[in-house]
Amino acid sequence: MKKRINIAVAFSGINDEYQGKMCWGISEKVSEFDNITVAYFAPFNADLGAEEIVNAENTIFSLINFEFFDALILVTSNFSSNLPLLKSLIKRAADSGVPVFSMDKELDGCVNILIDNVPAIRKLIDHIIEVHGARDIIYVGGVKGKPYCEEKLSQFKASLAAHGMEFDESRCLWGEFYDIAVRRELKKYLDGGGELPDAFFCANDAMALGICYELEERGYKIPEDVIITGFDGFMANLVHDPTITTVEVPYKKLGYNAVCAVIDYFQNGNTDTEYLRNKYLITAEPSYFGSCGCVGDDKAVRNAISKRLSGDSYRKNFMNSYLIRMSTVLSSCDSITEYFDALKKYVDEMQVNSVYFCYSEEYTKQYDKEDPFLVDYTIPQKTELSDRICAKIIRRNAQIQEPVYFYKKDMLPDLHSNENHSIEYLFTPLHFLSRTYGYVACEVKGDLQSSNSALFNLWVNYIAIAHDNVREKIKSARYTAILEELYNRDFLTKLLNRRGLFASLDLSLQEIRDNRLSVMVFIADLDDMKGINDNYGHSAGDAALMIISDSLCEVSQARDLLCRYGGDEFVVFGIGYDQRRAEAFGRLFANEVKRRSDKNGAIYEVSASYGYSVSDNFSDPEDFDLLVSKADNQMYQSKQMRKSRKHTS
Repeated sequence: MKKRINIAVAFSGINDEYQGKMCWGISEKVSEFDNITVAYFAPFNADLGAEEIVNAENTIFSLINFEFFDALILVTSNFSSNLPLLKSLIKRAADSGVPVFSMDKELDGCVNILIDNVPAIRKLIDHIIEVHGARDIIYVGGVKGKPYCEEKLSQFKASLAAHGMEFDESRCLWGEFYDIAVRRELKKYLDGGGELPDAFFCANDAMALGICYELEERGYKIPEDVIITGFDGFMANLVHDPTITTVEVPYKKLGYNAVCAVIDYFQNGNTDTEYLRNKYLITAEPSYFGSCGCVGDDKAVRNAISKRLSGDSYRKNFMNSYLIRMSTVLSSCDSITEYFDALKKYVDEMQVNSVYFCYSEEYTKQYDKEDPFLVDYTIPQKTELSDRICAKIIRRNAQIQEPVYFYKKDMLPDLHSNENHSIEYLFTPLHFLSRTYGYVACEVKGDLQSSNSALFNLWVNYIAIAHDNVREKIKSARYTAILEELYNRDFLTKLLNRRGLFASLDLSLQEIRDNRLSVMVFIADLDDMKGINDNYGHSAGDAALMIISDSLCEVSQARDLLCRYGGDEFVVFGIGYDQRRAEAFGRLFANEVKRRSDKNGAIYEVSASYGYSVSDNFSDPEDFDLLVSKADNQMYQSKQMRKSRKHTS
């Protein structure tokens, strides 16, 4: 036998008692060993309708690395609405030489772990005919024409034929396996004049309950007026009064036997699929309760159910309070750092031994950027997982650990570590609508019964929704920053535009008044911009403007307001400048322009005329216009003097 056996289990939807019982059986067998790793891969809903959402859910199956796993166990009937996905999984396993074990449905080339329902159906039909005298029986099926539905119907027909009874297809109801749907069909049948039969044989327990509810609302009594039987043996039918007679399908045993077959395959080298099929074949049995007229062991059943329901009720009450608190706090976060810090606390509160929140690199690299203006920000829309994954939140062995980057093929940072005990993980997608963020991996141990998996489903979905809320906040804040920049900044120089200058001036005004600070308005104008544009092109004109802009930035203080006032004119509003400092500012600016012009090496000279005005009692925005006018006059005189000198020379 291998030192350690690694098993992948694939479900197309796990939020159901059907799959939960199988997981329970798998876990029970695994717990008998200390050298097995089981990884369950499952979305929570087999069919969510919209294709892009289904694709996001099914991303989780791309995570399965068949180089790591020794065997694949499939809950095959789960994939009935997505056969291409089922075929893809089988092919990927076959290409890697990994044997596939199919539960509850026969597949060519696989080790088939099956349940024989035929004897149970025959026994149940015999019972209601021979013991309770039913001669008129209506069949209630799932979806007409579906292969897995037709199989059960053919067994029902054969059972009737064995008693010399004919099957009346016109009185067959199709209830889509749901109580609401079957009630709708029964209502149409009865309101249309259909006669009540001696018995309803239902293809599952949910539809049996639906039949009961509709008939009871109409005043009929069960089983006095009509016998009801179900199929599967799920918990809900045991809560009803009377308890529903049903076929107890041993799904837990099915999961248990699947692991037995895997161990047999590797330990004993039993690779004969037919041998393993026959060895681990299970036979279902009927259970007779009150809905057919048999009392059964109702008291014992109800006591067991009562204990189960009380435990479920406690967990649901806790989770309701927990989820409301968590979703409120997470959704109120304004940054991704705040979100993850809050989520760590709520993950810790769940007290799961080990859980990993794993995000595709496409998302984490955006959040990690120092990019307040969204220059390089993108919004990943693809549903695929990236090659590199970041476990942003890790709670391992009851301790929160630091984030870790790892490769997708590894699935988890420490899944490959040598444990000295068997371990089970559930991998499920972390997404919002079609946006796949990553996945959650949680250590489980017999905890995937339907009620627990439903709560886990809610937990992950609340977290994904809150994450998307925060992502939208980040995106909105970043786009708002961009719009504010575009609204208040000059596109070429990135200096304030006139609108931005006046908005910033309003913010500075209170400080100037309170501290009685002197101010300067400095105006600079690029000389001969038209000549540069006409002779050397507009790109040369832009380059000349940037020399003026960069020179002003170089000689200004951090709190000075720099503005491209319009065209080739620039304004600096400086705080704390007197006449002497304003003069010095002008000299520094002129020298910096010359230095940059010489360094630029252009065939044309870049120069600027400037002027300034100073005030020590600036108190109102209207004062700004007066200072601009004075500075502009000084600049004009300077420009005229430069032209005059140039003309004289």
